[in-house]
Amino acid sequence: MPDSHACRARSPRACCERFNTVPSLRQLLDRHPNLLVVDSSSTRVEAAVWKCGSLTPAQVVHCDGESSAALPKVTAQALAAVALTVRALDAVAFCAGPGSVLGIRLAAASLRAWRAINPSLALFSYQSLPLLAAAHPAHAIVADARRDSWHLVRPGAPGQIQRLATAELIPLARISPLGTPATFRRWSSLPPDLTLLPLTYSAAALVCTAPDTLFFTPTPEPEAFLADTPSYVTWTPQIHQAPGNRLAS
Repeated sequence: MPDSHACRARSPRACCERFNTVPSLRQLLDRHPNLLVVDSSSTRVEAAVWKCGSLTPAQVVHCDGESSAALPKVTAQALAAVALTVRALDAVAFCAGPGSVLGIRLAAASLRAWRAINPSLALFSYQSLPLLAAAHPAHAIVADARRDSWHLVRPGAPGQIQRLATAELIPLARISPLGTPATFRRWSSLPPDLTLLPLTYSAAALVCTAPDTLFFTPTPEPEAFLADTPSYVTWTPQIHQAPGNRLAS
């Protein structure tokens, strides 16, 4: 069982055998009744608190602005409104992406700090585009990935995130309407006559409309989503000299 699962049952083994390793909201609240979800993937930062295992959030707070200021603000307001602290939480989930890389990394760092305060805190992540795709199954969901490329979730495959060039949006639009999170930043220019349908993005609202969909992934070490696995070239240090200037041995 992943390290992030804090078993509260009398029979830990039986509990862990029943707990889905990628739980839905309902399954998550069954094991972790006091849950905080933070989302800083867009220009609208959100914090939502579920209390005592209820499927309806006890408090949802939004704030437009830079994540460095907005994330602590919405988190503090949401927790204070329901008389909870980080020490009283059972679990925290955050959006790992795609979205604002800076905002997502700030959220990941916050989760690590909160676990230092509350070592038994269970940590989870979810992805923004699959969350939106579950609510709009007829749409292809896209979000700007910079460098003239886009993240994509195709209809019928809500759990798979692909990456494609801007030019590839044109044939895709002939097959299904293209939707995008309304509050996500955009840098790439669209082809002429191509438009994206802005869709409301709120993590709390979206998970509540699909409480049995497996959105959450145990994340003992929170990190930002990476569309492509980075590759590295080994550098070997050596002294370079111009031809003819080498010292005689």
